[in-house]
Amino acid sequence: MFEFRFYAVASGRMASELALVHDMAAAGAPEVPGGPPGAGETLWHRYGVPGPLGSWIAHSGRQMPGFLYIIKWDSLAQRDANFPRFWTDPFWRARRAQLTDGMTLVDSIETWLMDPLPAWERLAEPAGGPVGGVHELRLLPVVNGAQAQAAAALEQADLPALMAQGARLLGLWEVVIGPNRPQFVLMLAWPDAATQARGWAAADADPAIIARREDETVRHGRPVYGVADSWLMEPMAFNMPAANLGQTFGGAK
Repeated sequence: MFEFRFYAVASGRMASELALVHDMAAAGAPEVPGGPPGAGETLWHRYGVPGPLGSWIAHSGRQMPGFLYIIKWDSLAQRDANFPRFWTDPFWRARRAQLTDGMTLVDSIETWLMDPLPAWERLAEPAGGPVGGVHELRLLPVVNGAQAQAAAALEQADLPALMAQGARLLGLWEVVIGPNRPQFVLMLAWPDAATQARGWAAADADPAIIARREDETVRHGRPVYGVADSWLMEPMAFNMPAANLGQTFGGAK
């Protein structure tokens, strides 16, 4: 199970929010509150919280400025047991108080729990190192009852067209706990923003995709996807995501 966490960061507080996440999820955990960073485990690891698969600043989209990261859990039970244990840690409390200095860091937090769609594995690229460029998170509301058709359209038409234009598939999920269900979450990496804009323009004009949308309208009265939310994001150097977000798939080409 994957957890997506989006933070609408208070104005002027992004540097403090990044420092807090870095100290919890990337830096070595100190032995005592206020002590120097330790070697090996992070503070999250100490409490059984997996390190994030990637962390990003959002540069366009709703609720700007935004910061987000994605965690993979073994189960919902693991998440529900370990996150509350971490929140009681004295170093976290002290560091948070130091960085907030009596002021709000974030205005709101959205949390979604997601399951990977099989199409992600079937379209996965070979395992590899860090993936830079411009990353895109796109939220795709799906016609209720048409999830199978929507997933097939992504796998057979939309994603191949986007990948032919230079997109790399980082992840593809269905939201199982969160707002606006049913909804798919798509994460892509592009070489740059110009390629991203050209890629979507080319996909929108692709005859196979146009035919697919027309067929969906006949079957469902509308395309299987509603109006999408989209963020363009900068991956953080201290938590740069790998190809496929580091996931290993047996069927990857």
